[in-house]
Amino acid sequence: MEKPILELKNISKSFIGVKALQNVNFSCRQGEVHILMGENGAGKSTILKILSGLYKPDAGTILLKGDPVSFRNPQEAQNAGIAMVYQELTVLPEMTVAQNIFLSNEPRNRWGTIDNKEIRQKSKEMLVRYKIDIDPDDLVGTLPIAKQQMVEILKILVRDPEIIILDEPTSALAREEVTKLYDIINTLIENGKTIIFISHRFEEIFHIGDRATVLKDGHFVATVNMKEITQEDLIKLMVGRPLKSIFPPKLDTDANEKVFEISNLNVENILYDISFDIKKGEVLGIAGLQGHGQTELLNSLAGVIHKNSGRIFINSKEVRIKNPIQAIRSGIALIPEDRKTQGLLLTLSVRENASVASLYLRQVLGFIKRKKENVFADDIIKRLSIKTPDMEQQVVNLSGGNQQKVVLGKGLAIKPKVLLFNEPTRGIDVETKQEFYKLMRNLAAEGVTVIMYSSDLMEVIGMSDRVLVMYEGRITAEINKDEINEENIMRGAVGLAGSGGNL
Repeated sequence: MEKPILELKNISKSFIGVKALQNVNFSCRQGEVHILMGENGAGKSTILKILSGLYKPDAGTILLKGDPVSFRNPQEAQNAGIAMVYQELTVLPEMTVAQNIFLSNEPRNRWGTIDNKEIRQKSKEMLVRYKIDIDPDDLVGTLPIAKQQMVEILKILVRDPEIIILDEPTSALAREEVTKLYDIINTLIENGKTIIFISHRFEEIFHIGDRATVLKDGHFVATVNMKEITQEDLIKLMVGRPLKSIFPPKLDTDANEKVFEISNLNVENILYDISFDIKKGEVLGIAGLQGHGQTELLNSLAGVIHKNSGRIFINSKEVRIKNPIQAIRSGIALIPEDRKTQGLLLTLSVRENASVASLYLRQVLGFIKRKKENVFADDIIKRLSIKTPDMEQQVVNLSGGNQQKVVLGKGLAIKPKVLLFNEPTRGIDVETKQEFYKLMRNLAAEGVTVIMYSSDLMEVIGMSDRVLVMYEGRITAEINKDEINEENIMRGAVGLAGSGGNL
């Protein structure tokens, strides 16, 4: 059997009140894509941070090419040939693409100063080699998130590491960029590199992965060959039981009662004449290729961005929304796409985050009723099954899935009439996704208007009673019930009307 390039033996790591890893074993071979899997809180992130030098294990041994190693910081891990592309971007927006790629690794000229000409030339060569259409002189902050993600990856590749850790690398990428990333990974594997890949998207782990190691509750479960296991068996390893159906059954509703209506909504140079309505009990899906106005549509309904014209009706009554406070007071809650930068105050507690949008409901003469606040927070934690030692735990210390539950709890706290979900399950595990889907379906059944945009087509198809497809800021198709499928959605996504699509 081929000797592993990297081995973790009996690795343990504890934090205050939490055993994150307990005697975990993990190994990967040179030239393979090794998937690291498990629910949020399973221990994946802790392993990655140990490998990248951010954490030091409490016990156990790390072997690199058969030799024991110990990293005191990320620089030592990088010097040893291990590099990590984090899910959260670390690019500097005010610097150019080229400057970001060579940050802290700048070539010097004969006078010892940074050689900007060589930085630009080498960056251009890398962009051409990996077929990435970005100008090396562009400021990174002006680029879409998907291209910033590509710059993040190039920052690592320029150091020529032996082992590359990719943490949810496709979560912000459109389909064409995902294909490009696969090409980059294949090139790296052909050159003898090793990839450790973390993803919750089953279609891509079966497409790109050679083997997978599954963790659960900080314990090693199994290492499997991707060609020898089914999706159902892999889910069973992760959650300890089979998931018969990830998506809850759709309600057979023919209600004609309109509970939400948008008329002629326009946002300058972004959205054009958007009109639609939602009937009681429906989950409305918004689809289309990334960057065609879906996020802006939800943000305009939530008062985050200014609309030039358009009318909004809730239960046949017009509401006027010019800012997020007016939206909240009207009963519209937004669950944003990036929980860390848009949905949470990371250094504050679970209680403070969950309650921040609804403080007005528990105030008297401007003073917060603390007892009522604690009862509220405890109720949200129980209702959403948020895994936290207590309500005063800083939200930054929670897993991604539990952080997303806190964001949802914050939205539910205002007793919403309309819930806007933007990429609701990005970066969370399959069982937590299932919890979210059940919650969304139950909320719709209770009369809450649920609108969901997702770049995951299977999620849109599995959850939606009706789908609106957007292209270049316009609704190009409306697809109903049994006609909701990938082909009809993609036809609308490129501006074509198809079967089931009404222009």
